[in-house]
Amino acid sequence: MGNSAERNTILDNVPDMAQLDPGQMFQRVWELPEQLEQAVALSAQVRWEAQRALRNVVILGMGGSAIGGDLVKALVEPECQVPVAVNREYEVPAYVGPETLVVASSYSGNTEETLSACREAAARGATVVAITTGGVLADWATKNGWPLIKIPGGLSPRAAIGYSFVPLLGLFEQAGLVGSKAEELKETVDVLRSMRAELGPEVPTASNLAKQLAVRFRGKLPLIYGTGGWRAVVAYRWKCQINENAKVPAWSNTFPELNHNETVGWEAPAEVTRLVELVVLRDRDDGSRVNRRIQVTVDIMRGALSGVTEVWSRGESPVARLFSLIYVGDFASVYLALLNGIDPTPVRVIDRLKAELAALGPIA
Repeated sequence: MGNSAERNTILDNVPDMAQLDPGQMFQRVWELPEQLEQAVALSAQVRWEAQRALRNVVILGMGGSAIGGDLVKALVEPECQVPVAVNREYEVPAYVGPETLVVASSYSGNTEETLSACREAAARGATVVAITTGGVLADWATKNGWPLIKIPGGLSPRAAIGYSFVPLLGLFEQAGLVGSKAEELKETVDVLRSMRAELGPEVPTASNLAKQLAVRFRGKLPLIYGTGGWRAVVAYRWKCQINENAKVPAWSNTFPELNHNETVGWEAPAEVTRLVELVVLRDRDDGSRVNRRIQVTVDIMRGALSGVTEVWSRGESPVARLFSLIYVGDFASVYLALLNGIDPTPVRVIDRLKAELAALGPIA
């Protein structure tokens, strides 16, 4: 692919980038503000009311369909009076029963782990709501009279974050578990539209944070640190986007827990640690003690790693700040794919695994 300087120039050549992205993953990232708006409108069309008092909420999902659940859980926990869990298993916890709201989120509607857990939850008398484009899950919802939130198809699940997040948040509002987030979502759209004017393909690498991060990640092992709550989930989202879009190994962890184990690992041989490029996701609500932890940790690690970058959230509301950090990571992951000459859309390893599992027969 040529030397380092030659490879870096592709990020400032829009036609060359487009040729490497036939699945238009970059366009999907660009359109996130509009997707959020569409998800708000779609969510408003579904009216649902809990028929009994709820003792807990369990969100079923995997991969790109589950990350919306992780984000909503972390966002609502400071306000929600009942416990919320995200379940990535074939089975549901023993406490799931008639006083449980179960939200089955599967973009395709055919995710076998989600279908298995959903069937078990329904058998236990839980209230089930489905979020999907179709598939078996939509058929089950129609057959059993479950509320169904039908979202647009044609996307990779990881590119449908707005559709997995907004309707789910709306369900919490309609159940009376949290207050309205309408204004926060409006602010989020405005913030992201402003940001894409700084992160888009026409903005040169010298002035584009997402492109700069892609350059720093190339040939390295990206490590993303968050600071608890929704910041930890966003760090995990960065890790997953780098995995799926750029086809690169990446990891994430969370303050303060990482200070009780992982920090010691940076005493490892330099030939290992020098491959790691760290990004610390920052937010104004991190708190003074966490801020101090970050400062000391970065001071300890800086000499051992390839490099360290801090990325700060933008906006006023938690929803806007959450998505502002997601947006930088989504752009950076696609730029990294293009920098490496990789089409970001296909996930052939996952497709192969699903095909092999399909040979075992359907979840019916």
